[in-house]
Amino acid sequence: MDTSQLTPNQPVAPVDYTAQLTCPVLGIYGNDDQSPSPDAVNQLEEALKRHGKTYEFHRYDDAGHGFFYYDRPAYRQAQAVDGWKKIWAFLAKTTR
Repeated sequence: MDTSQLTPNQPVAPVDYTAQLTCPVLGIYGNDDQSPSPDAVNQLEEALKRHGKTYEFHRYDDAGHGFFYYDRPAYRQAQAVDGWKKIWAFLAKTTR
């Protein structure tokens, strides 16, 4: 998110909050998504690395925004099923 995309309702880019994160982050992204775009995901990953944060990202080809929605055309069963496996594994590792 560059400064031209900032608004009064969103005066700070989400990536600018990474330094203050205190919990592990799980990101599950479709490579066809544009919100966030693959470039935005790359920027977030770089910021997480730069700030030494614990994170895990998974990206899926042939999946866009909302690929978990089973009742919509964007649904991608294989990617969603694998994504759920990643979610449960992440929670098992990061929660008590």
